[in-house]
Amino acid sequence: MKVLANFEDNHKIPTNSIIDDLLGGGVEKGTITQIFGPPSSGKSNIALVLAVNVAKTGKKVVYIDTEGGISIDRIKQISGDDFHKVVNNIIVFEPTSFLEQNENLRTIELWIRKHHEEVDLCVLDSAVALYRVDDMKSSRLNKELGKQMGILAKIARNYDVAVVLTNQIYSSFDDDNKDSVKAVGGTILQYWSKIIIQLERNGDFNKRIATLKRHRSIGEGKQVTFKISSNGII
Repeated sequence: MKVLANFEDNHKIPTNSIIDDLLGGGVEKGTITQIFGPPSSGKSNIALVLAVNVAKTGKKVVYIDTEGGISIDRIKQISGDDFHKVVNNIIVFEPTSFLEQNENLRTIELWIRKHHEEVDLCVLDSAVALYRVDDMKSSRLNKELGKQMGILAKIARNYDVAVVLTNQIYSSFDDDNKDSVKAVGGTILQYWSKIIIQLERNGDFNKRIATLKRHRSIGEGKQVTFKISSNGII
């Protein structure tokens, strides 16, 4: 892993990995970045690396874990000797329903409004896990999802916070009847996400491919290959 960056571009948060080359230096503050892909493709690992890097600087991270899978041991691995400093700067929410996720986001927005100078990153991991298991009608679910994305966009824009959401995939058929992979959440998440990264697993057990699907200033289609290591991303 590279040495922790000095955050010379204070509008971007580095992963200190090849992912930064894909994004022109790191994840942008003030906007929503979506990372989508299949299970075990590295979505949560990238989110945790970002969280640890921010926490190491003394800034706060709000981490919404909708699948109950956030690993303290993994945070210890990534943060190393800085664990005790890092863990105090990561605030974790664990909603158990889609409506509770909505309530958490409203609470978070009010808290960040008062403490925005302390916060650099907000992670929603995963954005649609509870959406997919909720028994509400799809029309109401979509309405609530749109409201949640609006809250996150407000947090990003008004308080100069980097918002990162991870997302799942599903198989569909395009116009040519060829099986294709798409992100869950359809046009709602696509509309609100100004930067989108797709992750795929390569044949190699530990190798991943990250493809830039949308960016405000970088051309689409750029790819990098990376691996998940015990202390982050290589």
